[in-house]
Amino acid sequence: MEHAFRIQCRASDDLSLAIVNGEVILAKSDPRDDRQARPSSLLLRFCVWHKDVRYSAGLKDEAGRLAFALVNKATGEAIKHSFGYNHPVRLVKFEPGYLDESVLWTESEDTGDGFHRIHMINNADYIFDAEEAVPLCDGARDGTRLILFRWNGGDNQLWRMAPCIGAEPDHEPPVHVVCLTVRHGAVVLARIDHKDPKQHWTVSFRNTGRVTDEEGHRSFLLLNPSTGKAMKRSADKEQPVELVGHGPDSVDVALLWTRSDNVGEGFHCIRTVSDVSLVLDAAGGGRHDGTPIIVFPWNGGANQRWSMLPLD
Repeated sequence: MEHAFRIQCRASDDLSLAIVNGEVILAKSDPRDDRQARPSSLLLRFCVWHKDVRYSAGLKDEAGRLAFALVNKATGEAIKHSFGYNHPVRLVKFEPGYLDESVLWTESEDTGDGFHRIHMINNADYIFDAEEAVPLCDGARDGTRLILFRWNGGDNQLWRMAPCIGAEPDHEPPVHVVCLTVRHGAVVLARIDHKDPKQHWTVSFRNTGRVTDEEGHRSFLLLNPSTGKAMKRSADKEQPVELVGHGPDSVDVALLWTRSDNVGEGFHCIRTVSDVSLVLDAAGGGRHDGTPIIVFPWNGGANQRWSMLPLD
């Protein structure tokens, strides 16, 4: 992945591309706007995109411009070519290991102030267009769809990728990993107790850089704020995970985890970054209070599926 951007349209200063209800639209991300259907902090995430140049494997358009994919940070979906002229763009799950030309785009030369036309790699006539976001139709507005249209010189067809300053925090809000706690220095299963601070965990991206697993999922640390320690994979599988201190300026790869796609009902596997077949596992298939947590090969068991729930 490349740097994170917000994709702005020249037709509006306060709107940028976001995914809302499965569509790519122009949306506000103003924390003061209480009309937003989503909390502003969440909508902000849906407005953040990665411009992935490496995915194109060097493919270029007829003008020799390098292609790229546009991947939404929050959903992991890429913008896909529309079904045709005057149709909305589509979304598809981004698969880093599979080259799909229908998610590749290129940019025109700078038309001024950092704005460009964004068009299909194989058809420069089909470009990003904020649907009917022209003065005659009252201009760009929250909810305007992104379609593909032929170039007509409109501001609603010019786009700028603005780096997100502070859009990617060092960590996400604290969560319950249903339900892990720390007892006597060990990570174990526990009944949910909202008053137990040792059941609070933080998904931290600090100093993880752009490290991803083989499927492209971003790595993170699992920090327990109550102890100030991070969860570390055991040296040998079937041995309990460890809680260790960690330096703020460096990260041991054994501390890095990734989260799989949804395996059903909002549950995910929590995997080691270096081997996605090794996952967090409640030892022995156990479900009782105090069951130790180990790393074990994925076998589809319910004891290997986890949900991260926001703290009340």
